[in-house]
Amino acid sequence: MENPDLSEQLKLVSTSANYWLIFCVPLVIAGLIIQLILYQVYPFDKYLLEDVALLVTSGFCLLCFSRFIYGKEKFFLWATGMMLVLFIREIHPPGSSGGVYLGLLALFYVAYKKHHLFAYYFRSKRLVTLLGTGFFTYFLAVTTDQRFWKFVPAEKIFHTTLEESLELLGHILIGCALLFATRKYIDS
Repeated sequence: MENPDLSEQLKLVSTSANYWLIFCVPLVIAGLIIQLILYQVYPFDKYLLEDVALLVTSGFCLLCFSRFIYGKEKFFLWATGMMLVLFIREIHPPGSSGGVYLGLLALFYVAYKKHHLFAYYFRSKRLVTLLGTGFFTYFLAVTTDQRFWKFVPAEKIFHTTLEESLELLGHILIGCALLFATRKYIDS
């Protein structure tokens, strides 16, 4: 399979996406979490969420690697790298923020350059939609952490717990998307 240019690859991936789910689900969940926090019925605190996020990212990393070992499909080695980068982000070693984002960019570059290894996976509406939803949820978590939403009333009350909750949800969505990815062949 010949490697198409970036605009063609984006077109192939974007036609597989369900944008309603990608953008609406994380916003609705964020709204629900905010309401639960404000009414003081949200059962999770920052420290529990951080611990669970470490377990989730390391677990998905090991499961993706196991799937690579079992099936020898290079997509799952790439998926392992993606979950490893998210795991490193979660343990917060000093000076890792820039490295994590460079790691993500490098993984996306590999997916672009090795299109033939990923094309059959990225034709799956489920994979693209779950990954898109996971990355948009993660984007909301990062912007919440950076206090982009401080103009929202009562933001000081919920921002830390909301950020950790959305980050965990993003990890789960991305991990599930990668772990349960399947090839989708074009019908002739």
